Amino acid sequence: MIPTGRLWVLLCMLAVPMMAAGFFPGLGGVVLVLDVLALGLAGADFLMARRVRLEVSRKLPTRLSVGAPNKVELLLVHRGGQAVDVHVKDDVPESFTATPEEAPLHLSADSQTRWVYRVSPSKRGKFAFGDVHVRVRGPLGLVFHERHFLLAQNVSVFPDLRGASRLLLSGAALDLVNLGLRQLRRDGRGSEFARLRDYAQGDSVRDVDWKATARRTRPVTRVMESERSQSILICVDAGRSMAAQVDGLTKLDHAVNAALFLAFVAVRNGDRVGLAVFADGVKAYLPPAAGRLQYRKILDTLYSTTPSLTYVDYLALFKELNVRLTRRSLLCVFTDFLDEEQASTMVAPLHRLARRHVPLCLSVRDTALAALLRTEPSGPEQAYQQAVASELLTDRETLKAKVSAGGVQMLDVQPDELSLAAVNRYLDIKARGVL
Repeated sequence: MIPTGRLWVLLCMLAVPMMAAGFFPGLGGVVLVLDVLALGLAGADFLMARRVRLEVSRKLPTRLSVGAPNKVELLLVHRGGQAVDVHVKDDVPESFTATPEEAPLHLSADSQTRWVYRVSPSKRGKFAFGDVHVRVRGPLGLVFHERHFLLAQNVSVFPDLRGASRLLLSGAALDLVNLGLRQLRRDGRGSEFARLRDYAQGDSVRDVDWKATARRTRPVTRVMESERSQSILICVDAGRSMAAQVDGLTKLDHAVNAALFLAFVAVRNGDRVGLAVFADGVKAYLPPAAGRLQYRKILDTLYSTTPSLTYVDYLALFKELNVRLTRRSLLCVFTDFLDEEQASTMVAPLHRLARRHVPLCLSVRDTALAALLRTEPSGPEQAYQQAVASELLTDRETLKAKVSAGGVQMLDVQPDELSLAAVNRYLDIKARGVL
């Protein structure tokens, strides 16, 4: 039994004659009768609330996406002849954020009511939902009867695949401008002939096929495509610096989401895609291969990847890649540059790899540090924090300049821009024929 605000107001009102009974002895019996009556009404209200018949079930998506709002649906079936008011709250995993956390609902007589809320997981992996808690208010509005429906349910939280899903639904990738992509179709200044089409304004004169133009008696353009079956190796840093939180997710989660989106586009584009997860050594390695099965293997590997609180051994990674990669490849290295001492060890070996391959380093900007520098210091402690933040960002820019000096391409973008920036740079490299 849980008292409502109405019962507390009633008890406070009864406290007034009780105090007056000290001055008027005759009121004592009346106050006692009123107290017993109030408790009797509360008990009767509780019994009526307890007799309300409810059934509750939960519907979860087959998989949840980390850092994204995921819809959860509760179905409440009321089997009774009178309407009833309830409060509903689901027992979500500790690392989830529920919006809203609970809700008041009005259940009509003999009705079914759906309550939809959203959860945003902050971690990948397996989690468990607990019971559903429902408070049924009595018809007098004096008490709640709280119930627990045993609906324990396991759920898996995967990387955010919404970008790849939207891409898949875009219809042969013809409307990818809406996704922020410059281009995905392989039409472009590649090295392989794709097809002929009628000349359109803006086409280069060099692309005109003069023999076909003479046969058709109208201008015809050759459409070239980027070479297919090229090798892309995605390297994901799972070291200690990638455990830092940026915009509600770890840097590793941002990197995993972008890596999966890049892998999806590359596989769809006909390229061979591989994966290397590294920290103090190479934790997982998938040699480049083509096809949807390879994308599934990459997804399964990254699903269980968590940051290791260890240093990152770039030298061990690049030594292994130097042995394993015999074919010229695009190396997309998702890492962090905040720890200058650690990240500086990647410069020399990465420059050596640039002689045979096309390295691309991708990192997430620290939005919290940038925001700290934009605020006016409120005291000595915040001024010191701003000085440290400024020094860290300066060292980061210096390190980025050293990496870029050896022919290595760099991308340092906002967290929500990483996926599209990685895919656009991949498409640019393909279009230029660098591979």
